Amino acid sequence: MEVPAQSTDIQAQFSSWKEEVDQVRSNLRTMRGRLQEIATSPQPDAERSLAIEHFQNQFIRQLEVADEMYHDLKQSAKHMGYGRPAIIHHDRPVDDMSSLQDRMQVFHKLHNELSGEFSRFASYD
Repeated sequence: MEVPAQSTDIQAQFSSWKEEVDQVRSNLRTMRGRLQEIATSPQPDAERSLAIEHFQNQFIRQLEVADEMYHDLKQSAKHMGYGRPAIIHHDRPVDDMSSLQDRMQVFHKLHNELSGEFSRFASYD
């Protein structure tokens, strides 16, 4: 993925990324609803209960990461739009487009892995 150079291109990229984060959040809420249905099914065994707890924790954490990503994208877009340096978090860099691009790639990779794992789990219900 190439990082845009023009200011309007950069703003468009931020908008696109924020939409992608919103789609991930929506997908996580849908999966969480499906997990709730599975959890309320009659007497899941111990292994299934552990898997349900695993997915609950993963969904909570991915929603937290999505919220952080969305916030960082908004802050970076605002600061880059004003020509000021972006805020740098020690645990999640937002100082340049390249680091944000890398974070978005990892964000998508982790979400796709979790989504696939959950799909396989839910198909056994």
